[in-house]
Amino acid sequence: MKTSIIIPVYNDPEGLGVTVDSLLNQTATDYEVVIADNGSTDETAAVGREFAQSDRVRHVVEEDVQSSYAARNAGIEVARGDILGFVDADMWVETDYVESITDKMTADDRDYMGCNVELVTDDGTIGRYRSTTGFDVEKYVREKRFAPTCCVVTRKRVFDAVGLFDSRLRSNGDLEFGRRVHEAGFDLVFEPDITLYHPARSTVGELIAQSTRIGRGRGEIRAYHGDRFSVQTTLNPRHYLPVNPIAFHERVSGAYRSLTEFLLWYLLACIQKWSITGGYLRQTVSSPMDAPDPR
Repeated sequence: MKTSIIIPVYNDPEGLGVTVDSLLNQTATDYEVVIADNGSTDETAAVGREFAQSDRVRHVVEEDVQSSYAARNAGIEVARGDILGFVDADMWVETDYVESITDKMTADDRDYMGCNVELVTDDGTIGRYRSTTGFDVEKYVREKRFAPTCCVVTRKRVFDAVGLFDSRLRSNGDLEFGRRVHEAGFDLVFEPDITLYHPARSTVGELIAQSTRIGRGRGEIRAYHGDRFSVQTTLNPRHYLPVNPIAFHERVSGAYRSLTEFLLWYLLACIQKWSITGGYLRQTVSSPMDAPDPR
């Protein structure tokens, strides 16, 4: 088995169906799909078991730790492939995705690769904002030394060398793992010619929930890995200031259609920033952070 594709999922039967369907319609033949269910409480588990009736699909459950990284770790533990690709439930891929990542990883003997992510959304204000400010995977890999786990591909030997994802983290586990891989001397590359498709957050509530989770992950990173990451404390006033309007304008210049749309986008950016701060504050005051390192 050359390649294993791991899909973490929690309470998202429709999204899981979209992802697995795209992964079963592939030009490659020497691969498997591993559904890693994080203890879903709805019909997701039944959907996973139904897909697992195919020889191509396997289904594992991680119920002890509520964390997408714990689910990914469960998938890694049972994966039979040398090359491991991670795709979030609700995403979809081209029919040559598995063949492409296998060829790229094999031909250049790559260890860790981030692929391109295209946000798919409607033409509304929030959708256009998200598609403009979404995943800049190339910048993440080049400057921050990580790729989001929704589009990362790595060798199993990398996990053997540096350990699994930190399952204590609810967000930023991809950043922590990527830095660990980089610090261990492995090469991290961005592959622009392989694209995965991700539905964009389409409501303010979804943006706030996502940003709050990121903020809580920031608090966990500081608590568990403060010796490796420089994370400003919650006392820093920068957390509470609005987004820099000049820098934001430079970031979205040419993408907005009117001054009104720019102002709405700027408001959304501020809401996201303050939601991250709120999540960071919540995590800081709510948890003693004394869990041992699971690796």
